[in-house]
Amino acid sequence: MPDVAKMGGIGGPAKDAAKAYQSGRVGVMSRSGGMTTEISSTLTAAGLGVSTAISIGGDAIIGSTYAELMPLFEADEQTEAIVIYTEPGGRMEAQLGEWVADNDSRLPIVAFMAGRFMDSDEMKGMSFGHAGTIVEGEEDTATQKIARLEAAGIQVVERIDEIPGAVKSKFDEEVRA
Repeated sequence: MPDVAKMGGIGGPAKDAAKAYQSGRVGVMSRSGGMTTEISSTLTAAGLGVSTAISIGGDAIIGSTYAELMPLFEADEQTEAIVIYTEPGGRMEAQLGEWVADNDSRLPIVAFMAGRFMDSDEMKGMSFGHAGTIVEGEEDTATQKIARLEAAGIQVVERIDEIPGAVKSKFDEEVRA
């Protein structure tokens, strides 16, 4: 099998991060370097592995978005599903949902939304994690982002350990179709 392509900053010492990235059939896009490694490790431990992992970062100015990267994953024959890690703040999830709908994507997508607690009244006006995670309005909240992703047919899981099962279910659905 070919090596896993990794782009962007990933988290952890190189010797440990290398264990997380075993070649497989799931692409990973993440707004966090550390979470790129965590999700890849979870997929690897479940026997799914990773085709390509891209950490787009969580800064206020992002070089690439999920939607801009989707054509690359679509063109990659090794990639059979996508997992994204996302957070409150920004509009990337809305763009991804539009891209999936407009382009009849062949790839099932599973998303993990961090920071759901940011929607509580006590957290309003606070920033979370990365510099880009500034909730500017109602449409930037975790709740609204989850609703948009699900409306686009993207499954959103509540915990990282649910990701492999969700991906495997997507593969099973394709076999039954």
